Amino acid sequence: MSDPNRQQTSPTRQNFGSWATLAKAHRAGSTLSRHQHRAGQLVFALSGVMLVETSFARWTVPPQRALWVPPHHPHAIQMISDTEMRTVYCQPVLIEQCKTFVRRDEVHAVIASPLIRELVLGLFDDRFDPPALQLMVSLLLHTLQQTPSLPTQLPMPANEALRRAAVLLLQTQHWQLPLHHLASEAAMSERTFTRRFTAEMGLSFRAWRQRARIISSLSLLATGRPVKTIAHMLQFESAAAYAASFREVLGTTPNAYRLRRLGAHSMPPE
Repeated sequence: MSDPNRQQTSPTRQNFGSWATLAKAHRAGSTLSRHQHRAGQLVFALSGVMLVETSFARWTVPPQRALWVPPHHPHAIQMISDTEMRTVYCQPVLIEQCKTFVRRDEVHAVIASPLIRELVLGLFDDRFDPPALQLMVSLLLHTLQQTPSLPTQLPMPANEALRRAAVLLLQTQHWQLPLHHLASEAAMSERTFTRRFTAEMGLSFRAWRQRARIISSLSLLATGRPVKTIAHMLQFESAAAYAASFREVLGTTPNAYRLRRLGAHSMPPE
């Protein structure tokens, strides 16, 4: 049996002093354990879907999104599917030069617009000389500042017991798991569990679970599956119930969300 952590191809690295690039292919199920860099990094999937987790939140990153991770920010990455990963590393001195990049110290996701996509891919193109590449990486940082962040992060509890219960739910994807089961995982009564969860997270466990379920659906949407199929996989009563919950969490419908990020291509019906 093949090792899921084995890379499909050798990594391609380039270092230009104040910035660098790294291209890697990863098998589905492989992980990059918790680590950090002294450089800020833009994480982008040319194909496939990644799950990036920090101490306080997690993000699903399909090809329609890119994720900015600031310098010295611990994170782990799991490959949900076979993934062609492209990473652009920016040293603090370069980030500092981009005076308008006010969100540089925040992990945040953005739409991988055609401009962002072409700038990232251009940095891996050896047909461009160093001065052109330097202009491209500077424009990339400025473009990130001008691109609205997406509300696709899922906050995670810092309390170890609460986090253990949250991780159990996310790993099993058993969205109807009884509350007493999760409270038991945290070694608490149901009442104590819900009270402590709300106090730490600023929202009820019920609201958090619904957000977690919707955020989990984003990687499924990226595969092109019909909304009805996704609703069934996520244990919603119907496609309409899923669409209503999706709108409540993200402010739009599943297909409208997908169309806005993919462009005007034909989509499966809702």
